[in-house]
Amino acid sequence: MSYAAELLKELIDEPTMTLLSKKTPVGIRDLPDDERKAYKARKQAERRAKLKERIGAGSVKYDAASAREALADAALMILVSGTEGSAAIERYLAKVYHDQAGAMLTIKAHARSGRLKPRLLGIAMKSS
Repeated sequence: MSYAAELLKELIDEPTMTLLSKKTPVGIRDLPDDERKAYKARKQAERRAKLKERIGAGSVKYDAASAREALADAALMILVSGTEGSAAIERYLAKVYHDQAGAMLTIKAHARSGRLKPRLLGIAMKSS
């Protein structure tokens, strides 16, 4: 066989061989039900382990729910302390519950008595 023919064969065979030898990626949706469920269960366990580790280190995953909880905790602590800003929180609560005369006072009383507790305070205490 001539050098040119060997070179041509090499060029033609090589790409087809590499294309045939590569495995096509399989998507999660393409997996059989039991394998997909096992994959999802493993991923969920990993997520929960990371979350537990993060909480143990004194942090929370940032998302809309945790941001709202942190802001609610801050407002609750300001309301209880009576420091600067508590009047603004009281006015806001009065507007939100404008048709329920005692709601703002009840919230304030529950916060002071400890019936309304900050949710993330324990985590915040660990990080400081």
